[in-house]
Amino acid sequence: MKLKPLCGCQLSDVFKLHAALVMAQLAFAGFEILSRVALIKGAGRIAFSFYRNVIASLLLGVSGFFLERGQRPRLTFRIVCLFFFLGFIGVTVNQLCYLEGLRYTSPIFASAMRNTTPVFTFIIAVLCRMEKLRIRKLDGQAKVVGTALAICGSVVLSIYRGPAVLKSKITILHIPEVKSQQSLVNNSLQTITIIGSIHVTMQSWQLGAIFLVVSCIAFALFLIMQVPALQKYPAPVSLAALSCFFSVLQLPILGVIYEPERSKWAPTSASEIISIVYAGIIASGLVSGIQSWGVYKGGPVIVAAYQPLETVVTTILSFVFLKETLHLGSVIGGVLVILGLYLLIWGQERERQIMASKVADDVELPVRSRTLRLSFDIIAPPMRPDPNSDVSSRGSRRMSSLQLPRLSSERLSRLSNDQISRYSSERFTSLPENC
Repeated sequence: MKLKPLCGCQLSDVFKLHAALVMAQLAFAGFEILSRVALIKGAGRIAFSFYRNVIASLLLGVSGFFLERGQRPRLTFRIVCLFFFLGFIGVTVNQLCYLEGLRYTSPIFASAMRNTTPVFTFIIAVLCRMEKLRIRKLDGQAKVVGTALAICGSVVLSIYRGPAVLKSKITILHIPEVKSQQSLVNNSLQTITIIGSIHVTMQSWQLGAIFLVVSCIAFALFLIMQVPALQKYPAPVSLAALSCFFSVLQLPILGVIYEPERSKWAPTSASEIISIVYAGIIASGLVSGIQSWGVYKGGPVIVAAYQPLETVVTTILSFVFLKETLHLGSVIGGVLVILGLYLLIWGQERERQIMASKVADDVELPVRSRTLRLSFDIIAPPMRPDPNSDVSSRGSRRMSSLQLPRLSSERLSRLSNDQISRYSSERFTSLPENC
């Protein structure tokens, strides 16, 4: 099968883009399992994100220094403010809400909910006029239907749990806290205060679903905001490094308010240390760098489109290592989200092909007209009509609009003057009499 270039990329660039995005999703699936284990062991969410981003900012900063040495423009105050906001939305809010949602749900549920990221990305892109919605065309209708299906799927994931469809009986890792944590997720109620004395009580997995939706919206905003940021600062690895760096500055302030206990900031087990190191090097370092590079090469939607692959891998790993239970609501909601996602991707790919063909026609038509005029002038110079003859005047006017077979510039250069004259006379003597 022949790969089609994206955004002007060559075939090798397209293959590298898709391969890198696949690798990023496989790597992030491992992060979901390890971070779930760390949270079960009692790791603090803010401290976990802080150490993770310290490692990531160092790794990405060093990589960006060597890989993008000649392409980094000078930092201005406006660009620094943009990076600060990117770090807050795309790193701080995204990671904290995701970890909070993962705490109250499961890796399978969290991964299925993350499939809504491309949908939120598309909605925000349409609102920002970065994406066109042609509602009367087939591609526009596919986008609308896909978005509606994905939103319905996210609603099903948020409000319907259903009976257990599949239970894992595989035991590879013995983690005693997993069973008690699953019992907490299944049975506990959580009360949250919205405004003043307004209290809302819901099941813990529903609260986790809300946090995961906020995380998806934050990450969608992060992807959208990277487009203008990369236009001003075309260094994707350095952009990811600076985003993580500003998150490192923000997280301790939140930690003083929400996690002041020192025990939350001191890893107490080997699993926590492994999870933090893996999250910093792989999830925040490697994956963030690949995603920023993917946005730079292929756009924000193609980056988010590979999320379903991570859901499949996470489901397998959760069954093997965490003995997770798959519920009917997760199956129905996940299927709706994935169907909607790929309808959205199909619509965008069809629109991209139509726009590419229009651009090619716009570029090719002027070239053809110039070549035709050139060959016509060389083969048959304009004729001077007899002012006393209406027929010659009319014939001249019609002769000038005649489209002759054009010769290539190489062939014309090889023809002698006699050959050109002979070719011209032969063409004109064979014209119909009524021209």
